[in-house]
Amino acid sequence: MYQTYLFLFGLLLFSPIMGEVWRALLGFPLLLTDLIIGPFLLLWGVDKLVNDRIIRMGRVGRMIALFLFLLVLTYLLNAFRFSFTEIRPALPYLIRFGAYVSMAFVTFDLIERYPQKPLRLTLVVMMVLSALVIALFGFLQLRFFPSFLELGLHLEGWDPHIGRLLSTWFDPNFVGGLFAFVSPMAIAVGIYYHRERKWMHFLIAGLVSILLMSALYYTFSRSSYLALVVALGVLSFLKSRTLLVAGFILVLIAFSVSGRVQERVLSGVDSAIAIFSSESQKPVDPTAQLRLDSWSHGMEIALDYPLIGAGYGRYPFEMQSRGYGNLTDHAIGGSDSSLLTIWANAGVFSLLAYLAVGFVAATLSIRRIFLHPKTLRSYLDAGVVAGFAGMMLHSQFVNSLLFALIMVYLYVAIALLDEVKINS
Repeated sequence: MYQTYLFLFGLLLFSPIMGEVWRALLGFPLLLTDLIIGPFLLLWGVDKLVNDRIIRMGRVGRMIALFLFLLVLTYLLNAFRFSFTEIRPALPYLIRFGAYVSMAFVTFDLIERYPQKPLRLTLVVMMVLSALVIALFGFLQLRFFPSFLELGLHLEGWDPHIGRLLSTWFDPNFVGGLFAFVSPMAIAVGIYYHRERKWMHFLIAGLVSILLMSALYYTFSRSSYLALVVALGVLSFLKSRTLLVAGFILVLIAFSVSGRVQERVLSGVDSAIAIFSSESQKPVDPTAQLRLDSWSHGMEIALDYPLIGAGYGRYPFEMQSRGYGNLTDHAIGGSDSSLLTIWANAGVFSLLAYLAVGFVAATLSIRRIFLHPKTLRSYLDAGVVAGFAGMMLHSQFVNSLLFALIMVYLYVAIALLDEVKINS
């Protein structure tokens, strides 16, 4: 049975390679990941009922269960407040989100069920290799299809990005967030193999890390740059002070060799100054202004329904009723801030439960990292924690925590940090 689960994990974690190409080519409304995750959960559920009736839930899992309970509760409470025509279409989105989040339970259960198997390392390797293939496709896209205007995809509602690495995801910010999330895992594994003097493994991990960070570089995504800087800073603190110096040198080189990177970073700095300083004469660039508008709309909805939100999946209806967009708009499903979107959809208690998931995971893993600093588990934990730190920042500029292709990795990864007991 273990081999079957390993095969399904492979299908799931490599399915994001197809990205949006699956829907663009076939005109199919669901992602490939959506088609795999359902049967995976069904098989696991049947297997639990027939062969293994032991409930395994760690401390992080309990927080996730609380979050899902509040998510469903707030949805049901809003069902009495809003019309059936608005609540019913949101139900599939709630079920879909719940399915992705539930992968944390599945992953933790299988890790605990097969303790003699190297499942943690295998899953990290799968995530890194999947991201690597996406990066390689991104380099090919950048070489042969540098503009969506040439492909006519802007007519389908996709932004006409020019000269940016999009890969199969068709979006530089989301795919950049993926690279920022996964790169620290590859780097952490590389640091471990360097300490163990396994030079071939170290060189492979180093090459993969360079390719992932190079792909991120060519997304020209400021939010992804910030996420990677934060992730490398956390990883440096947890595992290697030398990495901090190397990262600083890398940032200086990256900034100095590309005029476009300089333009993107400096315009972002100017926008930040203009936003936070009333005396500034600096302009707010169009991208930053769109994010400001998105945050403003999200905060307005959240403050109108602070306790139980507007109901998960009802955000587009709220936006349309307030005159901020139409249901057919591509980016109307949520605010550019994931945490703000959760608050607006499901209320402040759901938001606090979601934050508790991250807090418990970070507390458990960081303590374990310092208690057992020389183990491979410690380095895997450090890479995942660093990736999550970067992703938390990234998700305040892009709705990445609720993006299906990223959630595939997110909830498998968070289960790697879970534990029944701190010292187990």
